[in-house]
Amino acid sequence: MRESALHTACTASMHYELPYWVLKPLAVGADGFEPLLLDYVLAILGATHGQAALPIVERFLYHPHPEVRREAAEAVNELRWGQEPTQGETAQ
Repeated sequence: MRESALHTACTASMHYELPYWVLKPLAVGADGFEPLLLDYVLAILGATHGQAALPIVERFLYHPHPEVRREAAEAVNELRWGQEPTQGETAQ
């Protein structure tokens, strides 16, 4: 059931940018997820582009499971990409 719910949220985050504050409970409880489910959590958090998620996701770059590390790296890249200035903005 949890995997189905996370899969649905992950799929939704591919089509819609869900705000971080809506998904913050996933970030708060991230350490409690098993590796299979943690992959979903990291993908969802990365898709928020919410910079508050960055330190949470970065913790998993050193996870013992390679799949989790890979997903964390992808999520970090996604979050950092979201930091780039949009057209017309200048970098500070």
